[in-house]
Amino acid sequence: MQNSSNSIIVRKRNNRSENFDIDKLTSSISRAGIPFTMAKDISASIHEFIKINENNNMIGSNKIREFVINELRNRNQTTIAESYSGYSKNKVTRMREEQTHDIKHDSKTIPISESHQKQFAKDKDNPTGSGAKR
Repeated sequence: MQNSSNSIIVRKRNNRSENFDIDKLTSSISRAGIPFTMAKDISASIHEFIKINENNNMIGSNKIREFVINELRNRNQTTIAESYSGYSKNKVTRMREEQTHDIKHDSKTIPISESHQKQFAKDKDNPTGSGAKR
């Protein structure tokens, strides 16, 4: 069964769905470090593969990612394929690090207004400080 690109639905990792967009796929591959013309060719190849091999009109974004990685490896772009395959892991790791940093940061700092009040009191008591009246 042949599907047009408009009838292919992509189920994303957050369970939302959107129409397959070959330009979006091309852009994603190109941003990974592949020359635009090769990215466009890879996208077209994957689009044709999906149209021919998918029985229904829905495909998961992770499955598309696997197709991209395999195609990159087939074209001797192993380093970029590894980078592309690590996207979800890196994103999750980065989010965890940001959360950990926020927790550590929050536990070691005092609210800004409180620190400003303390500095104002110090400056007020010190006639040579920045809060001294001239």
